[in-house]
Amino acid sequence: MAKRKSGEASIPFADVRMELMSSRDVQAYQRRSDLVVLPVGCFEMHGPLVPLGCDAFIDWAMGLLLARQWKCLCLPPIYYTFPGASGPWPGTVDISSRATVDYLQAVVLSLLKGGFKRVVIVGSHGPLAAMAQCVIRDVFQATGHAVLHVQPYNPVIKKMEARGVPYGEPGLVLGSMQLLGLGGAFDPSCVADRPLEFPVPSIGALRKCQAQAPWIFSKDYQHTGMNKQLKASHADQIAEAMAEAAAEMKDLPRHFKQYQKEMAKLYKDKPWANPKAWTRTE
Repeated sequence: MAKRKSGEASIPFADVRMELMSSRDVQAYQRRSDLVVLPVGCFEMHGPLVPLGCDAFIDWAMGLLLARQWKCLCLPPIYYTFPGASGPWPGTVDISSRATVDYLQAVVLSLLKGGFKRVVIVGSHGPLAAMAQCVIRDVFQATGHAVLHVQPYNPVIKKMEARGVPYGEPGLVLGSMQLLGLGGAFDPSCVADRPLEFPVPSIGALRKCQAQAPWIFSKDYQHTGMNKQLKASHADQIAEAMAEAAAEMKDLPRHFKQYQKEMAKLYKDKPWANPKAWTRTE
């Protein structure tokens, strides 16, 4: 990417981290590529042990791994988004979903305006899915530019399970922090197992009726659960599982470029103006 600088070898992912580059570096990059990764996390309560930056760490680490695979740049993460059920808990930055959508959309539009024609939002925070869908659809409707939202969480969890480290989100943030050079900052050791659970039974009952409803946690462990088998020593195995999941997504840029061409052609051709696009019903 950019010209290597003194000390860069000790900085994780320095070759793809856009915040470490100059404006001139980015201009040089854009002469050969228009792809950029935008990690989007959250800042919220994640139980008695997991750091508040959990989601941002996970999506930043995955964003950097993907940027390496895709040979593109990765922005620093957006930390502050609508949190969900952890909203009132100490430390959580509790902003609205509307504020999240507006801000994320403004960032995406700025990236498009600045020459990044292929923007990939990387974010696995639960409530983000609906908000990101609003953003990418509104941007497409307003500009004709297609933006992607990628949620790597489930593929990574499957890779962790295959490697014998099935420790969910606490394990995933452990591996993420290892990749980010923050190894040792989080000790997941605990003395008891605790399940992920809803705060009240009625939420589960509503889910069975296909209903969605907001809630708040009544106990801290309900967000991520706790597993006494998870240890700091599992960090490298989990980081390897994350890298393996990223490698399986290596072809996304090619598919994205083809998809954008196909969408642009549809807009240009206006198929609804062609009688052949209409199905005969009699």
